[in-house]
Amino acid sequence: MKLLTLISLLLYSAVAVAQVKDFPPMSAVSFEQIGDYPDKDANAVVLLETGKTHMDISDRDNALRVFHTYKVRIKILSQEGFDHANFTIPLYSFGRTFEYIDEVIGKTYNLENGRITETPLERKAIITENQSEFLKLTKFTMPNIQVGSIIEIQYNLVSPDIFNFRSWQFQSDIPKIRSEYNVRIPAISNYNVTLKGGFKLEDTKSKREGGCFAFGGQRVDCSNITYTMSNIPAFKEEAFMLAPKNYISAINFELVEMTNPRGGVDKFTKAWKDVDQELMTDRSFGGQLKKTDYFKSKMDPSILEIKDTHARAAAVYQWINKNIRLNNVYGKYAQQGVEDALERKSGNVGDINLALITALQAADIECYPVILSTRNNGLPHDLHPVLTDFNYVIAAVKVNDNFILADATDPLIAFGQLPLHCINGKGRIIYSRKSSEWIELTNNTVSLSEYNFHGKLGLDGKLKGKLTISSTGLDALNKRKDIISYPSFEEYVENFDEKLSHISIHQSALHGQDTPDQLLIEEYEVDINLMSPVQSNKVLFNPIFISRITKNPFNLDERTYDVDLGAQDTEKHHIEIELPEGMTLSQSPKSMNMVLPQNSARFYYNSKIADNKLVVTQQLALNKAIYTSDEYFGLKELFSRIIQHMQLDFEFNYQAQ
Repeated sequence: MKLLTLISLLLYSAVAVAQVKDFPPMSAVSFEQIGDYPDKDANAVVLLETGKTHMDISDRDNALRVFHTYKVRIKILSQEGFDHANFTIPLYSFGRTFEYIDEVIGKTYNLENGRITETPLERKAIITENQSEFLKLTKFTMPNIQVGSIIEIQYNLVSPDIFNFRSWQFQSDIPKIRSEYNVRIPAISNYNVTLKGGFKLEDTKSKREGGCFAFGGQRVDCSNITYTMSNIPAFKEEAFMLAPKNYISAINFELVEMTNPRGGVDKFTKAWKDVDQELMTDRSFGGQLKKTDYFKSKMDPSILEIKDTHARAAAVYQWINKNIRLNNVYGKYAQQGVEDALERKSGNVGDINLALITALQAADIECYPVILSTRNNGLPHDLHPVLTDFNYVIAAVKVNDNFILADATDPLIAFGQLPLHCINGKGRIIYSRKSSEWIELTNNTVSLSEYNFHGKLGLDGKLKGKLTISSTGLDALNKRKDIISYPSFEEYVENFDEKLSHISIHQSALHGQDTPDQLLIEEYEVDINLMSPVQSNKVLFNPIFISRITKNPFNLDERTYDVDLGAQDTEKHHIEIELPEGMTLSQSPKSMNMVLPQNSARFYYNSKIADNKLVVTQQLALNKAIYTSDEYFGLKELFSRIIQHMQLDFEFNYQAQ
């Protein structure tokens, strides 16, 4: 990350002017094959995009606003690229004021028989949906899309968010020939400008623009700056990563200070001690933590009598978990207040976890709030506090001098385990009597999926027996969520049966679905079509019939960001198959024990035959929750070799008895 701090955005040196030029007129040449863009396999390419952002007083709102104009021209290269004709513009609320779209203009150009045709975007095709009290979405789809179409859109957006001005993403999921961003910021403002990502700006040009902004009855100067980047490859997402916004090339603005109409200076960048005080004195945050007497009166007295601190904390957690359900609204602040949330048995993240912290304190357990940014929200700033970066709160429970992180928003989450969306770098633990500090957001519980099978192979090629699947950690959480997404466990089993075309399930049982602090255990009586009926003296089959790795999740030539699993992860197989009389082993996959440096990952495979029974043991242990980009190729190669190994069959000779 590169931090470009503007001590003053009013530039007095004479610098060459770099204005964002208007788009060139459409011509037949525009439809010719593009010869110089990155990623030849792309399904669409941005030919040119521009953005212009400035700050001014809005006549409509009679208030200071940020005005942003976006324009882009995209060429559709294949049918898979048709999705890039769909646009969604998020509009956020800041306090009681929403951003809004002032105008949308769009055209689709096609070259037909040497002539360029234009199809305009109709106003009725533009819709705005209310997603929540904090978010609206303006959506539209460009008309008459064909392979080779060029689409062009422009919209004007008005925002009250002067704090962040307007971020600009040079990189996206398709390549770009050229991207230009022009900002005009009045000298009354001082912003930190941060360039993220692995690509450098091609050019940055600035000029002083006199009298561009009316302020306090006077005209003040502005800094007019244009940032340019060309031939930008697409950002390629892959499994096990944090939000793309953490890694793509982009430029962000953060308000440091601004002159107010009275002539004073309002400072917006604060020290953590200021943020701590702001949170702890806020009625919807620190004010909620003072209600310990209320929770002591509401809790079952037997909980308060539990002597073991960990057991008492777990009991308080379960009590909150059962009595307040999430209303699907995130937030670090209480929405209704912890008392009302308990009475209504519903609340947002802030209501639930601030209630958890208060209830734990009422039970004489040391506990503090931890504010964090969820995985999709991006990593928070670590150089200085930006309170708006944080959109969630959890509890840090101190037991035996160690902190246990807890989130009571989901009844399927065990005490001391965090859901994946909370595993995002570091959170900030907020104390009441000392300065806050960073705390690692980690899961100490290893994610585990274990497959045990005991059965008998018949000459008809069917394997009959009992399959037991045991899960813990995030694997169990994901499985529990999957199970409750069906009306019943029986319907879950039906779907499981249908997805595994070679397996027929006759009986099933489930244990631990409602007790997330215990193993989740699935039991199935199954018939498996493992091979064709024996017709000659040679038999081939692979006993790893479930959860066999067939596709490498790591395929990039270069990955510049970490592999983040959310927790250590282990998968085990133990297969015991009683073989028909007369079947003898002639060839088998070799035993393997592959280990990455520092035992960061390990793959183990072993097979043997004893008493006419084939026993196969396999284990893949990913012993780190996070692998750096330097470790990526080792991980990629490990999975590649595992896949090669899993393609190997056992070969048996059969002699009828």
